[in-house]
Amino acid sequence: MKTGNLKYIREIYKLDSVSPDKKYRTYKTDEPKDLFTNIVRVEKDNGYHDRSRFFEHWLYFRNDTNWKRCIKTGLAKTAKRLVYEGNISELVKLETKNPKGKDWENPKHFVIVQFANNNIVVDIFKNFYPRSKTLIRHIINEHNLLFE
Repeated sequence: MKTGNLKYIREIYKLDSVSPDKKYRTYKTDEPKDLFTNIVRVEKDNGYHDRSRFFEHWLYFRNDTNWKRCIKTGLAKTAKRLVYEGNISELVKLETKNPKGKDWENPKHFVIVQFANNNIVVDIFKNFYPRSKTLIRHIINEHNLLFE
């Protein structure tokens, strides 16, 4: 699949469960491909992060036994209703750690997430991350959204 000349991969997840306190939802897919996992979890942001961007939600890809160690991305609002963007980072392991004493993270894959009914659509632009907010806005405007 493509947006402009940029290739992306898509996975559709179906709602599996909602936590009793409604703080998170888990979604499943049957046959994940490439960077995707069978289960993902969406949590509302609790505001306890020091990121430079405001995130509405966090998306976790279940690749570990503990959700907090799983691959994650913050999901930032876009101009389109129920469409969010984020990135999957790669760890940069140096002797010098970040101010919190952890390894550095560098954005690697651009992610567009669409919420619809009891599904989420996750599109990953592998090995591509636009650093310009203007470019991000144009990509989202031209992107082939499944639900509009």
